[in-house]
Amino acid sequence: MSEHESDPEVVAECVSFVRMWAEAVLRQVERVHTMREKLHRDDRNYERMEDWSPTEEDLQENFRSLWTEEHTLIWSAHQLERWSRRLARERRQEPPEHDRVLADVRNALEHLDDADFDDGHAVAVTGGRTWSLRALPGSRLQIAAGGDLSFGLINGAELQSRALAVVRRIEDELEEAAVARYQSWLADVEKEDRALRRFHGGSVG
Repeated sequence: MSEHESDPEVVAECVSFVRMWAEAVLRQVERVHTMREKLHRDDRNYERMEDWSPTEEDLQENFRSLWTEEHTLIWSAHQLERWSRRLARERRQEPPEHDRVLADVRNALEHLDDADFDDGHAVAVTGGRTWSLRALPGSRLQIAAGGDLSFGLINGAELQSRALAVVRRIEDELEEAAVARYQSWLADVEKEDRALRRFHGGSVG
């Protein structure tokens, strides 16, 4: 295999990881949406102060659940982008555009324990591994959950649209490959059939 040819095994593994993370993004978008609705519903019912109203601990648990679901969504989307770019390189294609904000948010979350905190935001500090935080607007990341944008910056609907497009493209590729394999098998069968007919025809008499 020349250096300009793609390794089929490597490409197949990359396709598998791309599909894996695209499907994970789709699941996480739904989980975030469901958890966000529960948080807002429980917030409204808490204000009613009825016997059946959620407790303050219920609200805090909602926040913790939503926050970690959004964190997982960011990680999944970042992995999808990384594997999509790797697949493009293996296929000698132009890689998809790099989402700088997504990468900075992902990195900021990874090194959140190096940040300082102020008014519901993680803020960059001098020194430490907070360079991604410094790259974000205002050098800070929203910690509060429940808004339309994850961490105040990431649009889940946009991530869902990207992931859905990836899944559909891979499914189309797999279908085309299956059709190609069937056509190749059919051609081999027809070739063998013609050879057998020639053989039997030449054997007569």
